[in-house]
Amino acid sequence: MASCLKDELLCSICLSIYQDPVSFGCEHYFCRKCITEHWSRQEPHGARDCPECRRTFADPLLSPSLKLSNIVERYSAFPLDAILNAQRSNYPCKDHEKVKLFCLTDKNLVCFFCDEPALHEQHQVTTIDEAYEEIQREMKEQLATLQDSERGHTEALKLLQRQLTETKSSAKSLRATIGDAFERLHRFLRERQKSMLEELEMDTARKLSDIEHKIQRYSQQLRDVKEGIQILQERLSETGRHDFLEGVAVTSESSLFLLICLVSNSLLSPSHKSKPASRAKL
Repeated sequence: MASCLKDELLCSICLSIYQDPVSFGCEHYFCRKCITEHWSRQEPHGARDCPECRRTFADPLLSPSLKLSNIVERYSAFPLDAILNAQRSNYPCKDHEKVKLFCLTDKNLVCFFCDEPALHEQHQVTTIDEAYEEIQREMKEQLATLQDSERGHTEALKLLQRQLTETKSSAKSLRATIGDAFERLHRFLRERQKSMLEELEMDTARKLSDIEHKIQRYSQQLRDVKEGIQILQERLSETGRHDFLEGVAVTSESSLFLLICLVSNSLLSPSHKSKPASRAKL
């Protein structure tokens, strides 16, 4: 019965349920779009025929069928074959027993009597059993996808945990290696520093001792020079020639001895080395 009703709601051109059904005088119905396209393939100014009965019309007027449109709308919202194949539930729906129908689009149970057909127009409405199988299949596919994702995330997490452990271990080993290397370097530098400081102290002590020795020697020579200067100045201050020449031999010998000592100690500059010789002639 349901199949027969559905056949009555099919357009003979597109073989689908009517969309905006119209008629034009022969009581056959077609989708407005289908019959319009059918006539567009004919002669522009020729007669128009009916694809069902082949009657021709000079200038047919397309008349919409509101009643047939309502039937199509009602059937589209609640397919009659699904309603007739459904079993009634023991749960009351207010004043009606709830027909076992399910809207896959809205994912809701629907009642043929209480729900407005327009609410489920163009929706996929089916029986409870078919909806159960369909949703079970969808949920199983979703479950399988989530389980695959869980396995993937678990493997990725294990890999990251392993990488974390390996990175920490590698960093610890490298940190120890760097610490040992720098400790050896610091120890070498400390030993080298100590050795260089000891060499510096020894060299400085030698230089200071040599300088102090020279200071003492030059100080003594300076005193001798001052004494020689004083002797010569006193000799030069003699006014009498007889008194001046009387002790000149002793004075010259003392001065000559002093100059020789100074030259031997490299106290005088090269320009003064000739002076002792000239004085020696005196």
